[in-house]
Amino acid sequence: MAAGPPARRHQPHLPHTRAGVVGALIGLAAAGTAVGVAVSRAAARRVGAERIGSAAGLPPGASDAELREDDPLGPASRRADRTALVQADDGVLLHVEEVGPTDAPLTVVFVHGYSLSLASWTFQRRTLAAELATANGARPRARLVFYDQRGHGASGRGAAEHATMAQLGRDLARVLDARVPRGPVVLAGHSMGGMTVMALAAVRPDLFRERVVGAALLSTSSGNLADLSFGLPELLTRVRAAVFPVAAYTMRRRPALAERTRRLAADLISHLTWGLSFASDDVDPALGRYVDAMIAGTPVDVIAEFYPAIAGLDETASLGPLRTVPTLVLTGDSDRLIPPGHSEAIVEHLTREGPADVEHVVVPRAGHMVPLERPDEVTGALTALLRRVGAGTPAPG
Repeated sequence: MAAGPPARRHQPHLPHTRAGVVGALIGLAAAGTAVGVAVSRAAARRVGAERIGSAAGLPPGASDAELREDDPLGPASRRADRTALVQADDGVLLHVEEVGPTDAPLTVVFVHGYSLSLASWTFQRRTLAAELATANGARPRARLVFYDQRGHGASGRGAAEHATMAQLGRDLARVLDARVPRGPVVLAGHSMGGMTVMALAAVRPDLFRERVVGAALLSTSSGNLADLSFGLPELLTRVRAAVFPVAAYTMRRRPALAERTRRLAADLISHLTWGLSFASDDVDPALGRYVDAMIAGTPVDVIAEFYPAIAGLDETASLGPLRTVPTLVLTGDSDRLIPPGHSEAIVEHLTREGPADVEHVVVPRAGHMVPLERPDEVTGALTALLRRVGAGTPAPG
């Protein structure tokens, strides 16, 4: 990942102003099932957000591969072979980046989490692209497709009433129809991305087994998220629950005020983000700033609009189609945002009605951002899933 010895976890100075406390509560209340949603745009400027493409809100076509050779994380990604815009059923344009030929025998579609972007898959994008390539000019064994969910990264915004899981499921269906009209597909979703895969199973169960031949659900849940403690003391959990309605209203109705507030509380919010993202104490600070920059590219009102859909999630009934395909369920053992018990519940539901092809992987010393914190373990598990579905499947006709 980064050159040189790993750095100890950064402990920033915490502000004590009234605005700082309010900003912290806004960020904490809105955290929900994502990664510390209230990180300042100032943090994005400090890390040079313009170098991580759509993660920092650059125009469509800008890739997270735009990292300098001397960047601590880079060159972290493989440059996209193609970019495209896919129109959702309500007209929203979704930004898509692809690696590998369109006639590859298998396509893997990656779906990112809440308040993040396609840049959160940067290490898998780089490593899997290399592993799936074949020597001597032969066609690669798979194509990789990444897209920004609506309101995130370089994708367009939709109406507030469309910030629902069903809509995200339909968006994913549109991406598949437009960019993968034929051939087998494996879906990989992290956090809200995993929920999106489940939502697709609810709105388009016909796609599973016939088109979708495998799925990976990373650091995600099928429901019961509203009362998560995020590893906080009970008192702070109660404060978060009490303050959230005010914070959510402010983010929806007064986004400029909310943006200013999270700037004032930048250091405290970044500190909270780090604790909710990572579990180990040897994560390079550049990685934390990378996550900060992605979140800073997500408008606060988008964050507020999607929170009710996540807090009220109940996709347990949507797991049925996933029983028909090989499924990877992966979590970090120290995930404070969506604890490992949620992955255990998914595995239990998938296997309740009899044997199913489910692999349950718990990554040691890993938090919610396990694809970035432990990229080798995640990429290895994804590679094993691709072998199970047969990465050498004949090319689509």
